[in-house]
Amino acid sequence: MPLKDQLKQRAFAAVAFGSKALQGTPQSLSEIRRFLFLFHPAALGSAVHATPLFAALRAAVPHATITVCASGFGLEILRHNPAVDHLIESPDPNKDFFGAMMSIRRARPLQGSEPYATILSASNKRPALALAATLAAAENLVGFSVAPDLLRLPLLYDSELSQIANDLRIVVALGHPRPPHYEPQAFFSPEDLAYAQALTARFAEPGKPLLVFVTQTSPTQRKSWRSDRFTAAAAAMIQRHDANILLVGSRGEQPAVEALAQTIGGHARSVAGETNLLQLAALLSLCRAGLTLDTGILHMARAVGLPMVVIAPAWSPPHEWLPLGNPRYIILKNLDLPTAPPYYMIDEVSVDEAVAGLDRLLAME
Repeated sequence: MPLKDQLKQRAFAAVAFGSKALQGTPQSLSEIRRFLFLFHPAALGSAVHATPLFAALRAAVPHATITVCASGFGLEILRHNPAVDHLIESPDPNKDFFGAMMSIRRARPLQGSEPYATILSASNKRPALALAATLAAAENLVGFSVAPDLLRLPLLYDSELSQIANDLRIVVALGHPRPPHYEPQAFFSPEDLAYAQALTARFAEPGKPLLVFVTQTSPTQRKSWRSDRFTAAAAAMIQRHDANILLVGSRGEQPAVEALAQTIGGHARSVAGETNLLQLAALLSLCRAGLTLDTGILHMARAVGLPMVVIAPAWSPPHEWLPLGNPRYIILKNLDLPTAPPYYMIDEVSVDEAVAGLDRLLAME
């Protein structure tokens, strides 16, 4: 280990020793009924895949008080979540360490006078978060961190499991029975749904199936399918099912998505950049099925139960992020590679396979 990392680990150990000495003898974790989550995932998929942990902990401890300090995707995805009692907007400690530490201190009184556990999910392993929690005197840190000395009960991330399964191990670490599998969930408001309904009413013809295409992904991820293949798949759906095709994406993806919608023509429309996160969830819930890359919106669509054909890259292990073993999701992964080669495109997945998958999903509905 480099000297810099050794010194950092020793500093973390010293801080942890002092913090634990001040806190005294801890209560048994299985007796704790109050929980403070520190939730700052850097990616949308990480935020969505953490939601089963909240539902599982609520089921394991029905009368728990669950408080969450969150930012970014984490804050948005937990709005309206019934498992969360208090949702507090908090700075990301990697961007505003002192502000994050102070928000944790302000959240502590919400836990009352009883002991509580502070939870770091699998998407929150960065050392700044555990350090901010420790310096804020947060009690009983449990979960994942690259600075394990700061936690009362650190867990080692198991790469053979999905992020969902890793997070559910926290419930067991807290002294409760192993929970069943929980699917990701996103909860939108009636206002979000009304906005989505008005958006689709602008172009979708009633009585015709509404399909969503997720055609864009991060350029650094190498998870793309060629535009002409999306165009051909959309044309087949319009011809076979007289379908309306909805193309979604972020504001930054808007030019590319709109250009693809114009190429498809017919009943295809782009709504990229026209929704916030929960409006997008509501919009996805109105669709019959989707064709999607392995990207953030896939996980949002899964969180509202949308049946999907997933075009999966050869280099990414499907067990980490994809919904395996569920007939509502058809995963097209025709090649296994250890890493993503330069200029990789998912050419091993054909248009015919994508169209056949969509046909199957529409027949199931």
